[in-house]
Amino acid sequence: MRWMANEQERIIQKATEVFGIAPTLESFSDEGDRYNIQVASVENQLRDDTTSFVTIGGYEAPTGYTVGGVPLRIELVGACQTTYDIFPDILAHCVYHKMKSHVSCFPGALYKDMITPIDPDLHMQHVLLIPPVLWEDFSTIDADDKKITWLQVIPISEKERTHALQHGVDSLLRHFEEAQVNIFNLERKSVM
Repeated sequence: MRWMANEQERIIQKATEVFGIAPTLESFSDEGDRYNIQVASVENQLRDDTTSFVTIGGYEAPTGYTVGGVPLRIELVGACQTTYDIFPDILAHCVYHKMKSHVSCFPGALYKDMITPIDPDLHMQHVLLIPPVLWEDFSTIDADDKKITWLQVIPISEKERTHALQHGVDSLLRHFEEAQVNIFNLERKSVM
């Protein structure tokens, strides 16, 4: 059995608790093999046609935030219709973006062009990061020298990203709620 960092074990344990079943792990690395992460997945956890995901490795990238003087690190969670097998690639791309570009990772962050390089034909092109509303049990992990928390990835269109920039993320989320948007569908129509 290969060695696994304490943080990785604790993230997998938390995902197992929240999802109710041990996830399947898939390894990813960027083009230069500089950054390596895993994406854990569980099918039919939220509903029969979706797969739930969590990243393992985002905790290695500093966020610039602390809680009680302890560095705060972020992992990503998300869910997608099972028919879209590119969703773990999207999550991995978001983590690489955070690691390489040192962009801020916080509730309400908008990551531009996270989906387009993977599939330029999809209407959803960008992602919005929010607290994990689909899984309230993703509580913060107190690791040895850091705290690890979670943000949920929501795929969004260019018009939705523009709306969020002009009117705020809360306004966009209200539109999502009013329209009862199916966030699991990467080919859904934009609410804007």
